Amino acid sequence: MVVKKQEENKESVKVESKKDVKKEVKGIYVVDYYIKDLTVGKVIESNVKSNNPALFFNGEKVVLEGVGSAFRKTEEKLKTLKVGEEFYLVLEPKDAYGIRKAELLRVIAASDFRDNKINPFVGLQVNADGRVGTVKSVTGGRVLVDFNSPFANHKIEVYYKLKLIPTGKERIEKFISAALPKEKIKNYSIEKKDKDTVVKINFASLRKEEEPIYLGLLKATVKYYFEDPPKFE
Repeated sequence: MVVKKQEENKESVKVESKKDVKKEVKGIYVVDYYIKDLTVGKVIESNVKSNNPALFFNGEKVVLEGVGSAFRKTEEKLKTLKVGEEFYLVLEPKDAYGIRKAELLRVIAASDFRDNKINPFVGLQVNADGRVGTVKSVTGGRVLVDFNSPFANHKIEVYYKLKLIPTGKERIEKFISAALPKEKIKNYSIEKKDKDTVVKINFASLRKEEEPIYLGLLKATVKYYFEDPPKFE
């Protein structure tokens, strides 16, 4: 793609001040939810307490708009809700976990697993080139891995109740909880310095070279969720 500077049309150029241009800020939503696989008739993910011990309960659910923490159509519906409102939505496979693709079945040499000190077996979940897959078979020196979602081709029902649209300091806290795994953070502080809000992160269980990667992720993402983004250190 060749990108060229747009030539100015002096007769029609309209100059807008920064005050005239309102920054579009993506949503942060705290919700109760469940995801039900209608193809097999089972709830596969939920943070709504239940007497059924088979349900996966993961505590508070924070949705960051636009990063895949909820299905796209779910996000669109969330944006229309007021706090306390709820909805049910049935999603076709293409709008949920996708359509199964033959090209996402890959044969990987068993030696690649051994080189990484992994003993492959049927059902093992692996991460290869940023994709999560499931081992389907192990035959001699060949391992068949399926990188399709286990729920591909399945019709899905979702339930969401909007509990909170955070503001102020709480919005920063919810952003951090959704953007970083809890086990990666030891603690953090939020302080006001002159006109800036500064967040200092103390990471846990990270190699020294990993810290700039996670800090860079926060710095690159935060600008989309705040009119006046906090500064991460």
